Amino acid sequence: MSLKGEKTVLGIALILLAVLTYWTIFSSSRLPGGEMSDTVSQGYPFFSYTESRLSRGELPLWNPYIFCGVPFYASFSSPVFYPLRGLPMVLFGPEAAIRFLFPMHLMLAGLFAWLFLKSIGVSRWGSLVGAFSYASGAWANTLFYAGHGSKIICWAWLPLLLWAVIKWAKSSDSRYIGIGAIAIGMQGLSSHPQMILYSAGCALVLAVFMIKKPLARSIFQNLGGLSAILLLGGALAAVQLYPGYLFSTHTSRGEDLSLEAASSYSLAPEETLTMVLPGMFGMRHGFSDSMIGGVPVYFGRLGLRLSSEFMGVGFFILGLLGLIFGKSKKARFALSALAITGAVVSWGGYTPVFAVLYKIIPVFRKLRAPHMAAFVTTSSLALAAGMGFDALFAGELNTVKLKKIMTVLAGASGLFLIMMLAADPISRALQASWWTKNGIADPSPFSAIITRRASLLFKDFLRVFTITGLIAAMVFVLRKGKGSVWLFALSILAVSSAELIPFNRSFQVYLPATTIESMYPDTPLLREMAGEGRVFPGGNHLVPLGIRSVYGYHAAKPAATDRLLTLVGTSSPWILRQTAMTTYASSEEAAGWEQFRPVLAEGIPGYPADPMPRAFIPRSVAVGSVDEGFDAIAGGVNPQIRSFVVETPSVYDGVVGHAEILIDLPELVRVRTETSGSGYLILADSWYPNWKVSVDGNNATLYRANGWMRAVQVPGGEHTVEFTYSNSDVILGGIISGAALLLIMMSILFSKIKKKRLNA
Repeated sequence: MSLKGEKTVLGIALILLAVLTYWTIFSSSRLPGGEMSDTVSQGYPFFSYTESRLSRGELPLWNPYIFCGVPFYASFSSPVFYPLRGLPMVLFGPEAAIRFLFPMHLMLAGLFAWLFLKSIGVSRWGSLVGAFSYASGAWANTLFYAGHGSKIICWAWLPLLLWAVIKWAKSSDSRYIGIGAIAIGMQGLSSHPQMILYSAGCALVLAVFMIKKPLARSIFQNLGGLSAILLLGGALAAVQLYPGYLFSTHTSRGEDLSLEAASSYSLAPEETLTMVLPGMFGMRHGFSDSMIGGVPVYFGRLGLRLSSEFMGVGFFILGLLGLIFGKSKKARFALSALAITGAVVSWGGYTPVFAVLYKIIPVFRKLRAPHMAAFVTTSSLALAAGMGFDALFAGELNTVKLKKIMTVLAGASGLFLIMMLAADPISRALQASWWTKNGIADPSPFSAIITRRASLLFKDFLRVFTITGLIAAMVFVLRKGKGSVWLFALSILAVSSAELIPFNRSFQVYLPATTIESMYPDTPLLREMAGEGRVFPGGNHLVPLGIRSVYGYHAAKPAATDRLLTLVGTSSPWILRQTAMTTYASSEEAAGWEQFRPVLAEGIPGYPADPMPRAFIPRSVAVGSVDEGFDAIAGGVNPQIRSFVVETPSVYDGVVGHAEILIDLPELVRVRTETSGSGYLILADSWYPNWKVSVDGNNATLYRANGWMRAVQVPGGEHTVEFTYSNSDVILGGIISGAALLLIMMSILFSKIKKKRLNA
C-alpha cells in the first residue's frame, strides 16, 4: 500500500469512527447535555452571549448578567480565537460549534497520532491501529457529557506536538518548530491552561529521551528547540493567554492553593484499573441509570465521575506490549515514563509524591483536580498500542516470545473466566467500605443497587475474558503461519470498535431542544420586575434573556466575587439589598421587591422601603480597605448612607445627590449625576481594574468601594460619568499573537527555501 493509500484508509476509518461514535449528532439536530453537564449549566448561556455579541461585531469582554458583573473573555469563557470553535460559531451558529466539536477533534486526534507513530517507525497497519486506539479512547470521548470541550481540544493536539519534537530532534528543520508552536498555540487558544502544562511536560520528557550523541549538542538542540516551540506557541495564543494571565492575578487561584485544595479531585490509585474495568466502581454520575433508590451506582473515591479512563481491553494489551517490546527504544522508554508519571500525578493526595511535587514545583500549587493527568497515561498507552501491534503481528518477535505472550493471554483469559463466576462476591467486597463510610450497617435493603454494581463488574470480567482469549487465539493462528497483518489489524479494529463505540455512546446525553434559544423562553414579566437591578438568586439561565443576576455558575471568578457570594450565602437581608437585588425568582415563581421586602425586613427596624439602586451618591464617604468594606456590608451598614472607599484622597459628610443610568451596555455604563457638593458616584457593579472612568469626557481615577463596587469622585453640580472597559490587554495579546504567527510562517517558509536549495 502506498503512502497515499495509507492516508486514504486512515481518513475513511476516522470518518467512520467519528460518525458511529457520534451518530446522534449526524442523524439529528438535538443538542448534547444533561442535568450535571457544564454544557447546559454554563456552556449554552455563555455560547449564546458570545454569539449575540459577535453578531454585532463585538468581542464579549465583560458579562454583566451574573455575579453583579464578571470578566468574560479573560476568564476563558469565550475562546473565539480558537479557529475550530470560533469559525463554526460565526458561520453556522453556536449550536453547530458545540455539537461538532467532539467528532472534529476525534478525527484530528487520529490523524496526529498517525503522524507521531509514522515518525517513530511504526508500520502502516500498526500506525492505523495506534491512531484508532488514540482517537477512540474513552478519556476524551466520554467528556462529551460533561461538556469539557477545551480538554478534548488539548488532547487532540498533543500528538502533533510530540511529532514535532521528534522531527525536530531528527532533522533540526525549522518548520517543525513552527508546527509544534501551532500545536501549543491551538491548545492555548482552547482555554485550558492545566492541560497545556501537562502537554508541555509530555513534550519535555520526550525531548529528553530523544537525546543522542554527541550529548552536549543534542541536549542543546532538543531542549532549545522545545523552548522555542513553547515560547512561540505561547505567543501565538497570547491574545487569549495574556488577558487570562492578568485575570488570574485577581482570582483566588492567583495565590497558591493549600495542599488540600491542590490535591482535591485526585484519582484513587485503585481506580486506574478503570482503563480496563470501567464498571468496577460503578462507572459514572449524572445519568438516569446512575441512581437507584436514591443511591448512586458509582461508589469510587473520586467523588464526581463524569467521564472514564477506559481505553479498551484490546488496545490496553497492545499498549503494554508496545511499552515492553516496541521497536523504537527511545519512544518506548519515553511513553513508559509518561504513562507512569501521568498515573502518579493523577493519584494526587493519595500518595506522598504529590506533596513533594507541591513543594518543589510551583505550578502544582496553582492547579487542582490532579485526576486530569490520567489522560497522559491513557494517551501514552494508546500511542504505544501501535508499537505493540507491530511487535505482536508484524514479525518483530520470535516464536518463543510469541508463545510466552500467548500463554500469558490465555492464562489471563482463564483467570477472568473464574472471576466472572465470582463477580457478585467480589463486587460486594469492593463495596463494603463504601457502605460503612455512609453509615449503613446492613445494605441488604439496597438489593437493586448491589445487583446493578455486580452486573457492571460481571460485564467487565466478561469483556476481558473474551478479548484476551481472542488475541491469544490470533497469536496462535500467527504462530501456525496463517493469517496476514492486514487481517489481524482489521480484526483488532473491529473488536476494539465493538468495545469502545457503544461505551463512548453510553456517556452521551441529548436534550430535546435543537436551538439554544428554545432552551430559554422569554419571561417579559421577570425582565420588567428586575428593571435596572438584579434577580436573586438568578443564574446563568438568565444570561440569554439579558436579565442580571446576583448569582451564577462559573469556576473562574475574581476573589472579590467569591467573597461577595460568601456574604450573600448568609442570606442576610441587608447584604441582599446591597447587591442591588430587586426581584426574587425561584424555579416556581417570581416576586418583586414589594412582595419580597416584608420577608426580608421582618424584625429589622428601619429597613429601607426600596432596593439599593445600582448607581447612587452616598451621603458620606470614609477611607476603608477592601476588608473593611466587606465587613461594613456584613455588619449592615447602608452604602447609600456611608460608603468605604479604598485609598480615597478625600472624605466628606452630608452630600445630597442623585444618579441616573443613561446608557447601560456590557462594556459601557453612562451615568448622569447631580450633587450638592463634591462627592462620590458609586456603581454597584463589580470592580475590576480593566474598568476606566471619565467625568465629562476627562479621565478620572477609578476607586474600589465597599469591598466590591466601583466608585469615582465627582464635583458638585450636574455631570456625565462614563465607565468603559479597557481592551488593551486583548490588543497587546493580539499584537503578540500576530507577530508569532508571522514568525511561524517564516520558519516554515525558510525550511522550504532551504530544502529547495539542497535539492537544486
